[in-house]
Amino acid sequence: MPKKSAGSPQIEKLIRKLDTSGDNSAKKVIGQLVRLGKPAIPALLRAAKDESERRIQKWSLEALGSIGDRRGAGVLIASLQDERMSVRLHSLRGLGKMKWKAAAKHIVPLLKDGSGGIRVNALYALMALGDRSVLAAVRKTLGDPQWYVRQNACLACGIFKDRSARLRLRSLAREDERKAVRLAAVEALRKIEN
Repeated sequence: MPKKSAGSPQIEKLIRKLDTSGDNSAKKVIGQLVRLGKPAIPALLRAAKDESERRIQKWSLEALGSIGDRRGAGVLIASLQDERMSVRLHSLRGLGKMKWKAAAKHIVPLLKDGSGGIRVNALYALMALGDRSVLAAVRKTLGDPQWYVRQNACLACGIFKDRSARLRLRSLAREDERKAVRLAAVEALRKIEN
């Protein structure tokens, strides 16, 4: 079906299917919305702002990012401040999929979020965006209290080839209590030094 023939009722019906607790079901619907593309943006923007439909809201945020249209960026960035962790999480995922580097500065504050899951997803999004201007903030997460955040901070430093992180990475490679962090630090050092 050509993108231009995608009618609003079809789009609205798909968005209603985002009212699911199943990740796989939501991802299938998001895939269909991505195929419809830009015509789905107005309805997704409305759904992403509608707090009365929590599940639809969070999946709509991810769908907006997956389509990649910059009209969704404002709502995704605003949702990073939401009090609900699930909304922040799906906003991060959406921004990571959108690959809009300008969003990096809005994601950085979430590296200090009270939820380790949000902090690690902020790292994932920053790695996807590839904006080196956030290196100092990423480097600070090498000392995060959660091992899985430290592990991904090591991976991020390796991906960014952050030479300024070498000393801290060497320390983590030798001394971190978690093997996964030690291995990630070794891998990051290998990437930086090659």
